Amino acid sequence: MDSKKNPTGIESLDPVLQGGFPSGSLVLLLGEIGAGEFEFAISSIARLLNRPKQETGTLIPNKVCYVSLTRGKDDVMKEISLSFPEFYNVIKDQVEFKDFSEAFFARSFIPINWRCSSQCELSFDSLKWSNEEENLVVALIDYLDKKAYGSIVIIDSLTVLAQHCLERMEWKDLIMFLRGLQKASKKWDGLVYVMLSEGIFEKSKQEEIQDCMDGVMVFEWDKQGSSKRQRIMYMKKFRGLLPVLDEDNIVNFETQISSQKGFEVSNIKRVRGR
Repeated sequence: MDSKKNPTGIESLDPVLQGGFPSGSLVLLLGEIGAGEFEFAISSIARLLNRPKQETGTLIPNKVCYVSLTRGKDDVMKEISLSFPEFYNVIKDQVEFKDFSEAFFARSFIPINWRCSSQCELSFDSLKWSNEEENLVVALIDYLDKKAYGSIVIIDSLTVLAQHCLERMEWKDLIMFLRGLQKASKKWDGLVYVMLSEGIFEKSKQEEIQDCMDGVMVFEWDKQGSSKRQRIMYMKKFRGLLPVLDEDNIVNFETQISSQKGFEVSNIKRVRGR
């Protein structure tokens, strides 16, 4: 059986995971505000794009696709350039960016000159609905079927996508979409990261979303009363990886973020006394 891994590119994490994540995984990055899920994703793709294409036992992505629901490419790239100037040129030149923001805001009260990524003039053609605007989910599925094979895909806000879908479909239909995405990811044989903000949906709905995933990585702020703000990360679930972490008695990872190195694991917390 194929047991190849997709490395995360995070040098302080991949050895602990014995090479990375199982190929074909749908991974939820569940985070408190500012706790590091975006920084993890950006650090991961920037480092992978700088690695040799052939490494024994690992899969280097054919390409990286960044899918945004509400933000334009210029906005995302500006944040990366300010936060991680070392990563900016690598990502700017090698990442395929797909902006669905105009489709997301279609039929809303948001004026067209606000939602356009570039300067646009009001015209009769600009008022017509495109196929993407008619059904954002169908357009997303079509895009992934064309682009996701052997790739790393980042969907930057499952929070926003879920809120958009719930205005147009039942909750059970959204869950059906996520289960279909989880199954399709095996065929694509890459990695799909989706980001979800902690606490937006009620607990039962958030748990149901997590149940559709191969892996759930939680990013949060340490609440143990330390005088220094400390970010931590842990694997809430991950098919094929939790036994590895349990054998090493790993509880969670203390993490840090710097403009030079990006996201890093600074300390591995294990069960006390082991």
